[in-house]
Amino acid sequence: MHCRHFLLTCLVVPLLCHCGSSPDPGPTAAQISERLGKLETGTFAGADDKEIAYVVQRPARLNPRRAAFLYLHGIESHGGWFDLAAGQLARRGYPVFSIDRRGSGINRENRHFTSGHVESGVRLVDDVQRAVAAVRASGKFDEIYLIGLSWGGKYVMAYDVAHPNQIDGMVLVTPGMKPKVDLTVPQKAAVFVDMVFAPERQHPVPIETEMFTTDPDQLAYIRNDPLRLHTVSAAFLKESIRMDRMVERSEDREYPPLLLFLAGRDRIIDNEATRELVTRDPQRPVKIVEYPEQTHSIQLDAPDRLARDMIRWIDTLPRKH
Repeated sequence: MHCRHFLLTCLVVPLLCHCGSSPDPGPTAAQISERLGKLETGTFAGADDKEIAYVVQRPARLNPRRAAFLYLHGIESHGGWFDLAAGQLARRGYPVFSIDRRGSGINRENRHFTSGHVESGVRLVDDVQRAVAAVRASGKFDEIYLIGLSWGGKYVMAYDVAHPNQIDGMVLVTPGMKPKVDLTVPQKAAVFVDMVFAPERQHPVPIETEMFTTDPDQLAYIRNDPLRLHTVSAAFLKESIRMDRMVERSEDREYPPLLLFLAGRDRIIDNEATRELVTRDPQRPVKIVEYPEQTHSIQLDAPDRLARDMIRWIDTLPRKH
C-alpha cells in the first residue's frame, strides 16, 4: 500500500509542477470601459444568480417578425468580435444581445468572476437559459435565435440539448464542435491532473492569432485586444468536454432550424466532421452556407454578407407566432 502511494506521488507531483498557471487579473476598468464606449448594456441573473452583463445593438425599427438574436462568442473572444456583424443585423431591423460568457469579456473580476473559469456546480447552458428567459419575458419579441461563433457554436448546440424547444432557430458560424486544433498529450495530462487537484489553474488555448483571419487590420485588433483570453481553467475545459458529449447525442425530438456557416480555408475547424455531425439526424432541418475564400472569422471579414445570409434564411422559415 505504501509503495502504491509512493508511486502515485512520483507520478502526480511532477505533473503538478508542470501544470497550468494562475488566473490572470483580468482587464482593467478602463479597458472594459473602452470596450463598451456608448453601447447599450444590461444584466441578467445567471445560473447561480450572479449578475452577467451583455451588450445590445438595437434597430431603429424592429423587423416584422419581431425576432431577436442572442450571440454566444468563442473560447478566446467576447461580444466585441461580433460587433460589425451585429451592427449590420441591427441596421436591418434585428436586435442582437451579445452575452459575454462568465469569465470572459466584460464579465471578469470586475463582476467577481475568475477569468477563463467556470465555478464548480455551474452549468454554462443554464446561464443561456436565464438569458433566453429574460429576453422572452420582456414581451418585445416573438422569435429568438441563437448565434454561436466557433466554440460558441458548441455552446449553442449543448444548450439546445439541455433546454429543448426554447428557441426558434440556431445560427452556427464556423462552430467548434469538431476542431482541428488540440492540446498536446502532456498538456492534456496536466489538464486532467488540474481537474482534480487545481480546477482554477489555467491552460493555453491552442489557437494561433493568424488562424482567425488574413486581414491585417483584424489581426492587429485580435492581437492587441486586452479582453481576449489566452488561457482557460481546467474546470472550464471539463465543462467543455461535458458539452462535447452532449452535442453527440441523438434524440428523437423536433429540432429547431439550423443555419451553418463554414469557411473554406478554416485551419481551426474540421469542416467535413462538422457537416457530418449537424446532418447526422435526418429530423434536423439544416442549411449550410460555405464561404470558400474565408479563413475562420467570417464575422470580421465579411460581416455584411453574413448578416444578409442570416436574414435571407430567416425569411424562408415559417412564422411561429
